[in-house]
Parts: sequence; structure tokens; C-alpha cells
Amino acid sequence: MKITIAGSGAMGCRFGGALFAAGHDVVLLDGWPEHVAAINSGGLRIEDSRGSTVLRVPAAAFPAAPAPADLLIVFAKATATAAAAAAAAGAIGPDTLVLTLQNGLGNIEVLRTCVPGSRLLAGTTTLGTELLGPGHIRALGSGETVLGALGPDSSGYAERTAATLSCAGLPTRAAPDVLGVIWAKVAFNCVMNTLCAIASIPVSALARYDGFDALAGSILREVAAVASAEGVAVDTAAALALMRAQFDPAASGDHLASTLQDLMNGRPTEIAHLNGAIASRALAHGIDAPLNALVTQLIGLLEATWPRRVTRPAPGPGPRPAPQ
Repeated sequence: MKITIAGSGAMGCRFGGALFAAGHDVVLLDGWPEHVAAINSGGLRIEDSRGSTVLRVPAAAFPAAPAPADLLIVFAKATATAAAAAAAAGAIGPDTLVLTLQNGLGNIEVLRTCVPGSRLLAGTTTLGTELLGPGHIRALGSGETVLGALGPDSSGYAERTAATLSCAGLPTRAAPDVLGVIWAKVAFNCVMNTLCAIASIPVSALARYDGFDALAGSILREVAAVASAEGVAVDTAAALALMRAQFDPAASGDHLASTLQDLMNGRPTEIAHLNGAIASRALAHGIDAPLNALVTQLIGLLEATWPRRVTRPAPGPGPRPAPQ
């Protein structure tokens, strides 16, 4: 297949690299010129548990005008969905399928203005991946991709796309209720992604906090209430169980959440499409969501002040001995 990746950061490169290695005609599109140049000059370098691989995947900078693709996968940040879709418009032909595996809410609404609903697929992925530098990513742990059509899929687009990804070593399944899957991932990220960013810790470190279940449960209940108001059911118990499973380093426990990676690299976060979207939609529905509103404000504070954060111990005497 001819496959174009719109937004080739960590996840876009992981998917694009796997599909290229499986023999597909892949083009990586991205807005970071140094990243594109590094891929074209030295190849895409992928680190994983087996070592390091270099793939000579073609890359191009936005805006680009590639030939129409069979499949366009959108991995741009949610804040840049409209811009990425416009920059990759040349890849969307009359028969192109468009798949979004982005985080957050609002991406589907944007992409519906670019492609007929019958050719728009959406989903989520739990693969952990980090961007280490221009043209260089690290693939972490195992995970699953779930996707589906947003309406009746009489052409079997979802099943065929899932099979294409699975055959490339990216375990994928098609789901009939993809909106429920997307909301479940939003619930996951509204807790794991943002709490790890606020605390500046890897996923596994959350296991050390005894109050995690109570804190996560409170945030999840707000997310579930908003989802219910929009006709989607979120299983909070299942979401919490999935979160706790990620504490294992063999899963994604050593992973740095994408919001934390954004802060560390001076990039805008997707908070407006995660907890911020929950808070704003809650307001529209007349629902209280104070924790999601607070998390949104805290991430905004970190975005504004990150370069001034304290990263060394304060001067003074060491810790006092515990009383006997």
C-alpha cells in the first residue's frame, strides 16, 4: 500500500517504520525540519529491546504534496490536527482512507471536514514510544491498537486496515464501538498522562503513591459523567485496572508520558484536548468537573514556568534524624 504518515514524531515514526519494514510504500511527513533532514540523510533509527535498527524511510517537511495515498494515518498533536490535515491534503485522493490514532478529543470533528465520513477511521494505541532526537526514537513495551469506522462499515475498511497494521507487527483489532474505545483512552490519559507530567515521573513511579486509586477514581468519575452526557459509557473500574497494569516496566512502566515529553522539550501540550476538553464539555452539559479543571490549570502552570523549575536540592542542612 501507499501509506502517508501525517505527523511523524515518536508514534508516527514507530508506525511508519514498521509499515515500511513490512514492504509498504511509506512517506513520513512532519513539521520539524531537522527531524526530516536527519531521517533523509541517515535513516530512521529505532531503539528497542532487541537493539538498534536503521530504516531508510523517505521523509518530507510540511507542507508536502505527495501523490494520493491508499492510507493516510494522522499522528499530529491534537493542537495541530487542522494544520497537519491541510499540509497533507495532497495525500488525500478520492479513494484514500484516513485514520486518526491521536490522543484527545476533537480530532474526529476536524478530520470530518477533510474526508467523507465513510472513509474516516479512528482509534487508539497503547504502544509506548519516545522521540530521542532528530530521526531517532525508542520503542517501549507492548501494546495494542484498536480502530473502527465511525458509521456502518459495509466495505470492511476497518478490518482490512487492522489486518495491514497487524501484519506489520503492530497488533491491531477492529472494534464496532470505536467512540467508546476513544473515550476510554481519553480517560486513561486524563489520569496517567497528566499526573506523570505534574509529578515529573515515569509511569511506574505512580505505583509508589498509596492514594493513586482514590485520586484516579475521582478524575475518572468526572470523565465518565461527561462521556455519559454525550452518549458514551466509560467503565471506570476497567480504566483503573488498565492503568495499574501499566506500572509494570515490561508494559510501559519506564515510559515518559507524552505530556511530560512535551514539557521537557518546550512544546505545547495537548491538555486542551484531554482534561481541558472534559472541563469545557462538562460546563456545556452543566456537570461539575473541578479536578479536571484543576489538572488543566496545573499543566498550564508547568507550560508557563517549566524553564524556571528547581532541579537541585535547596542549600541548607540535610534531613533531620527521625525522633526516637
